[in-house]
Amino acid sequence: MSFSPDWLALRAPYDSAARATGLEHRLGDWLEGRRSVSVVDLGAGSGNNLAHLAPRLAVDQRWTLVDADGALLAAAARRHPGVTLRAGDLAGDLTALIPEGTDLVTASALIDLVSQAWLARLADRVREIGCALLVVLTYDGRIAWERETGQDAEIRDLVNRHQRGDKGFGAALGPDAPGALSRLLPGVETASSDWKVGPGETAMRRALVDGWSGAAAEIAPERTESIAAWRAWASSEPRALTVGHTDQLWLPG
Repeated sequence: MSFSPDWLALRAPYDSAARATGLEHRLGDWLEGRRSVSVVDLGAGSGNNLAHLAPRLAVDQRWTLVDADGALLAAAARRHPGVTLRAGDLAGDLTALIPEGTDLVTASALIDLVSQAWLARLADRVREIGCALLVVLTYDGRIAWERETGQDAEIRDLVNRHQRGDKGFGAALGPDAPGALSRLLPGVETASSDWKVGPGETAMRRALVDGWSGAAAEIAPERTESIAAWRAWASSEPRALTVGHTDQLWLPG
């Protein structure tokens, strides 16, 4: 599964503002004193995760960006000269993607798209090599509108059903992903990292409404007309919006 560069650029400031800084500080404390750390970023896209996290870790870092989309990796290379790029199928062999000697595995907006089996393999791998894991901006099923209507709730339910469809890894965990990771890695620290979209932030609201409308229509094609009507109204109505996300950090004992 891949995303457009325009969408990744639009969401980047919301991602950065939302992230759980307490977990970042905990990770920084854990890494303190090391001369250098090796970081593998899974589903790296155009490098937004690196751009946010690298300046906040006061240690020399060697990043490997992994993604199946070569065009996004090329964009990441332009933004971050000198990083290692790896075009790879994330659904494949995690042992090859996360080699021995990796100190930190990161992933942004990824684990809600993967299956229980894939997430279990990731948990097994980080335990096996004793590296830290920081997964951020996992969608957790919450969409809260100012002045919420009954149709807002119906769309949210359809979107969450869509989130559990196959995104290339088998049946996706969707909003169940944070809980699944907590069960797989006891001791994982969890914090909210919600997007806050103001009533005047039209571009983000419209992009979200467009995406949710498309997902809802795939699940309930018989309701296409009413979904289209909601899309037109929700895109133009200036309402504040919260989209629930979760950050999680696991540190080896």
